[in-house]
Amino acid sequence: MITVKHGALITAAFLASSASGLNGSVEMIGEIRVLNLWGTWEEMGYAHGYLMGPDIMLIFEEYFLELAGGQSNVNLLRNYFPIYFSVFGEFAEYAEGIITGASDTISLWSGVYNRNIDILDLYITSSVPDLSAVVDFPHLFCSSVSAWGEATQGESQLQGDPAISRNLDFYLDTGETILDNCILVVHDPDDGQEWVSVSFPGFMGTLSGMNEAGLTAALNMGNHPGASQTVTPFVPICMALALGLSREDFDGSGACDIEDMMASATEWNRANTYDIHMVSPVNLGGEHGPAVVTEVNNHAGFAFRHSYHEPSIAPNTMILTNHHRVLYPPITCYRYSMLRDSLQNSAEVTLDRLWNFMKTVGFTPLPGTGGTLQTMIFQPQQRRIGLAFASSGVGPYHKNPEWIEWTDLFPNHGQQSVQEGWQQQGLSVHPNPASVTVTVHGAMGVPPMLYDLTGRRVDIPFTEEGDLFRGDVSGLATGLYIATTSAGSSGATFMVLR
Repeated sequence: MITVKHGALITAAFLASSASGLNGSVEMIGEIRVLNLWGTWEEMGYAHGYLMGPDIMLIFEEYFLELAGGQSNVNLLRNYFPIYFSVFGEFAEYAEGIITGASDTISLWSGVYNRNIDILDLYITSSVPDLSAVVDFPHLFCSSVSAWGEATQGESQLQGDPAISRNLDFYLDTGETILDNCILVVHDPDDGQEWVSVSFPGFMGTLSGMNEAGLTAALNMGNHPGASQTVTPFVPICMALALGLSREDFDGSGACDIEDMMASATEWNRANTYDIHMVSPVNLGGEHGPAVVTEVNNHAGFAFRHSYHEPSIAPNTMILTNHHRVLYPPITCYRYSMLRDSLQNSAEVTLDRLWNFMKTVGFTPLPGTGGTLQTMIFQPQQRRIGLAFASSGVGPYHKNPEWIEWTDLFPNHGQQSVQEGWQQQGLSVHPNPASVTVTVHGAMGVPPMLYDLTGRRVDIPFTEEGDLFRGDVSGLATGLYIATTSAGSSGATFMVLR
């Protein structure tokens, strides 16, 4: 079903050609690809895998292989993970769903690895920050700035409310595969809170995310890396942060507040070193304000950094790059110094200035090296996100952010989208997957139309042969497509493989 929402083209729920609806959809909000998921964790995982299968394979075979430094390192991580890591039930179910969903649309056989892609592959690709203590994953940086109170009082859209801007600096593969695979993942679990994650296909957890209460977390790597304490199992940090976002009351205090995120980051043994910038609505903040940096280190434990630890800047702003300031003495960082000098010059912070902070410290994405892949602003009080993704040679901070309201994302589905008309008059496509031609059955004499996952019409020639239509898909790229007989109605999903 192709619909229009807030002037942006979005592709409503893609539904499987089986007897039940798929708990997922893919939308385009401006230039941002949005993966919507709802239901149980396994159902959300299934939809994730079903809709993102080709992208997941591409990331693992091309991006992660290069990031890890080759197959020997991938095998090393596959051996290391089961020994030292524990995965909580939610993400075990989620991973099982992803693999099952992907296998229903594509072959999981990898000619690169000469085996099937499996759950363990999902675990290690979702644990890059943790496993960089074992294999040196390059260019994992990041920067962020938060402000609230007097600092944001002059911004009409904040009026004293908190906001955080953030760059995700990550490795960029030589083929630039990752540039086409930045997505916003929207989760609406049956049990727990709605939450979003700025992410990648197949990635489980959050590097940057926010929940319906407005709790926000952004992960940066810290200094003093490595793992010397391995007595208790590690829990991947991105999954731990996602549990803090998704559970109603992580620490069992009887209230949902910023301390839930602080607890989720420090509950378990950590495999490496991290600095996590956390921001909440004012009423959910702690005694020192709505922002805190949680410093976590395998060797030294954890500590909480508050604005009073940074007396050289206004008491209602915080800066985070990639070094501890409480667990260890701070090191010199030119990005931190530039942001500090700017805030010392003027303490007033607007949304435009928050975005320009990220432009000041951003890195142009360079293939084979890395750079800033995602730039964003979270407004916890308003549940609002400003987001841009990098493109070839262009940092995301050079683009205008796409502003996304929480109501643009939730509710992202309903009874109509998952039940009515999804099996359009028994429409079916064979073979599935296809590579040369497809045969569409059940079109009742109406020539079918094809759409890709962005909702764009794909023109291919169809020939009517009796009660069916035959189409040439040899010129289409690998991916999922929908065959339908009328714009605005759902149809049959099928896969093209090259």
